[in-house]
Amino acid sequence: MQSRTHEHVVCHAARVIDLTRSLRHLAWADARLFEDLAALPPEALQSRYAPEAWTVGHLAMHIVGGAEWYAYCLDGEQWTDLAIPESAADLHALAARLADLDAILLAQAALADETVDFVDEEGPRSALRSTILSQACLHSTEHRAQIACALEVTGQGGVTLDDYDLWAFESHELRA
Repeated sequence: MQSRTHEHVVCHAARVIDLTRSLRHLAWADARLFEDLAALPPEALQSRYAPEAWTVGHLAMHIVGGAEWYAYCLDGEQWTDLAIPESAADLHALAARLADLDAILLAQAALADETVDFVDEEGPRSALRSTILSQACLHSTEHRAQIACALEVTGQGGVTLDDYDLWAFESHELRA
């Protein structure tokens, strides 16, 4: 087997690609986003990228709500009553919940890619485990982009998408 070592990361030519790295990136990017949002003035949470769009605070809450939904679909984890954050303390509480949910999602990646049955507002439904996990990654990424846009157009700044990409994640892992 041919392999290449790069600091602490070992790449094997025969290694199967899975969703584990994407889910680890998801957890890292989620944590970093909530840290960065908590460092902004509280009024930044009211930013919108368009008049009818959700606020940054609502989007942050929705990222956690989405993770609750995916955890529910995969293992029955019940969702909680989430509130739109208004302060750094609220963001820290949401971040703690999100870290727990991201851990559940990561653990699910070790299971077989089987059809998972769950009930949503339309009744019984099924999806492959990999579909739910992939959607979890894409969902959070979509809303990070909306948050960055809202903060940029309102002059708040504080969230630069390049700081959350996989290149930044790889650099973080190599430093760890």
